[in-house]
Amino acid sequence: MNLDKAFNKILSFLRPPIERWIVRSIIGAGIILITNGLQGFSWIIELFLHILEIESKKRLSENYSIDTINWTSIIFGLLLIAFGILLHSFYKKAEAKSNKPKKIFIAIIHKSIDDYIKPIYSKLDNFSSDEFQIHEIEIDQTMIYKNGTLEYPEASILYQNDILSRIKALTDNYRDFEIAYFGLAHIPLVWDLGNTIADKFEISYYEYNRSLSRWSKLERVNNETINFYTVDKLNSKNESRNGIIKIEISYEIENTEIFQVVENHKYFTTIKLNSTALDSIKYLNQIDSLSMTFRNELDRLINDSNIEYIHIFYAGPVSLGLSLSRKISKRTDPNIIVYNYTRNSIPKYKWALLMSNNNSEILKF
Repeated sequence: MNLDKAFNKILSFLRPPIERWIVRSIIGAGIILITNGLQGFSWIIELFLHILEIESKKRLSENYSIDTINWTSIIFGLLLIAFGILLHSFYKKAEAKSNKPKKIFIAIIHKSIDDYIKPIYSKLDNFSSDEFQIHEIEIDQTMIYKNGTLEYPEASILYQNDILSRIKALTDNYRDFEIAYFGLAHIPLVWDLGNTIADKFEISYYEYNRSLSRWSKLERVNNETINFYTVDKLNSKNESRNGIIKIEISYEIENTEIFQVVENHKYFTTIKLNSTALDSIKYLNQIDSLSMTFRNELDRLINDSNIEYIHIFYAGPVSLGLSLSRKISKRTDPNIIVYNYTRNSIPKYKWALLMSNNNSEILKF
């Protein structure tokens, strides 16, 4: 516990009547010392000081005159008054801080995979539990996750359909709040959630740091994060109504596995990190840059009026996936299909999420 917290802890025991009595006593004592120092002392105090003068001379061979002691009395009186005023000021600040409503911290706990590790809020970066009132919105879809497979993805969508109403139930009653996302869920579910939230709320992104075994907040850094990924665009001269966007962040994605579920396409765009790896997205700057590139690529494909479906194949962290999906508009964009990868299934992308016209639908292959 630092000195500031320790001092505030001590002040918290001082109730207003006690605090006023102590402050008044200290300031009153200071005023008495100053008054007596300026006007002279009563004969009892003068006698006491005379005895003190004799004793100090006897013990220390110093001659402390009555005038010296009077001036000392004035100085100590001023110090007592200053201390009383400071004590009152510190108390009022501590009282105001304790009475101030805490900021609401809304933690979206999104899990459809059973090895999810819940955040320990006291260990979060730049987070003080004394300043926040924590509310959790839990979306738990793990009950239908068995043997490494989400058995009923249709049901999983129902668990997160009310996310906006659950957030608004908290934010409507508070002005000062922060919304944070802690996710370990299947890619289509993450994209569906992000698309539902869209730009209605500002979101703080947290990723589970495997090396530190705790959740870390993605922050914006001052240095530029540029040229850390490439964009490869391939166009085919055909009348296909399909466009494909492949996003390789944590892993590379095999084209042969994509073509098992999308037989033909007119556009094929690959957004790829220069070095794909787990935990490679560490800063908000990276998310901002990739999100802008993704939205620009969507617009390029949409400008072709023949495109009806844009197929998304994504291998990356949930925070980036959530951000990318918030750039999609179900009302104005064409049909967006986000695919889920399952290693042991045939085809690998056995199910997907179709987002269109304010609806979400599970597709199976």
